[in-house]
Amino acid sequence: MINRLRLLTMLALSWLALGIPSGAQTHDHSAMTATDGEFNPYVVSDNRGGFYVAYIQRKNGASNVMLQHSGPSGAPSVAVQINNRSGDAAVRNENPPKIAVGPKNELYVVWASERERWKGNIRFARSLNGGKTFEPAIDLNSDASQQPISRAFQSIAVDAKGRILIAWIDERRKTPKARGAEIWMTTSEDGGKTFSSDRRIVSDVCECCRTALGIDSNGSIYLSYRRVPPAGPMFRDIAVARSDDGGKTFNSTIVSQDRWELNGCPIAGATMTVTASGRVHVAWFTQIGETPRLYIASSIDHGASFSTPTVFDPTQKLAKHAHAVAASGSQVLIAWDDLNGKSLVRWGLFDTTTKSMRILGSRNAASYPIVAMSGGRIGVVTLQPDQPRLFRSFQVASIR
Repeated sequence: MINRLRLLTMLALSWLALGIPSGAQTHDHSAMTATDGEFNPYVVSDNRGGFYVAYIQRKNGASNVMLQHSGPSGAPSVAVQINNRSGDAAVRNENPPKIAVGPKNELYVVWASERERWKGNIRFARSLNGGKTFEPAIDLNSDASQQPISRAFQSIAVDAKGRILIAWIDERRKTPKARGAEIWMTTSEDGGKTFSSDRRIVSDVCECCRTALGIDSNGSIYLSYRRVPPAGPMFRDIAVARSDDGGKTFNSTIVSQDRWELNGCPIAGATMTVTASGRVHVAWFTQIGETPRLYIASSIDHGASFSTPTVFDPTQKLAKHAHAVAASGSQVLIAWDDLNGKSLVRWGLFDTTTKSMRILGSRNAASYPIVAMSGGRIGVVTLQPDQPRLFRSFQVASIR
């Protein structure tokens, strides 16, 4: 009980530092205050040495999904509104809009709308001209016309053949006695023109922690999420589910038996990156023993088992909200937020073989970082709780 009270106190302090109400614990999804500004950033490589950045812009109370492109020079383009229906977005720090780039430079964006508080639809829009314009958005959940329910934490991946996979956490079948939610998935075989009927693929899922999708060169699909057991202690372990049949069935492996028991919302999902060879790296927030920490573990057998968790930043105080992408060889580019009086973001290259970290940069008064790599350049975007604008950094880095 002492450990649980200590952790909840530390979580409350971190929420305050990140600009989040401390009472936001049960089913909060980490929503921000109702001020105007730029929120929920996400960045991906454009596969040409530049980056696409998506974020939520709130103006006069209406939240919209925006996109900017930064070429090799680093200068951002004029922001383009992705959603055709004004106000068709929601500010949730743990749940930014997600971007994926197709094999012919198609641009796909998926986000969660909000018809009622925390309740809405999973929305999708595509651009066939490099993000200059977007086609009208569509709903991906088949019950979009019915009474809204809670769904969020969408993730997206595109395989080598251009097949789009989108997954999200869904509560349409949740009963009052059920502890967890489910993950549903839909796919597109024609570049986002049409999608398959959505279906349940994973049960017993923490409803307030983000998911991540990845695909290796063999076409195996990987999905990370935080578990909630259907009975017994509320252990909030991270799992990775793998599908070898195109997403028809998934088998889950627990990354680490942390035995972190919490009857509340961690609001801190895992980050996962998958290499072409099927090596899987997962970083996550948990409590092993006395102190909450961010850990990383890797799998060299396609997600069947994982290495012993490693604290990749020994100096962390209450680090959370990590995001990672594979670099070269055994290196992983990773960013995370921490507390140093106020919120702080750091990013660097972690070598999963030598267990060493090379810090590349930091930003004070920032949180919820997302990173990407494009050629030899690194892109970092973060929320700035004290400012109405995002922090963006595009730098050249030596990847050894």
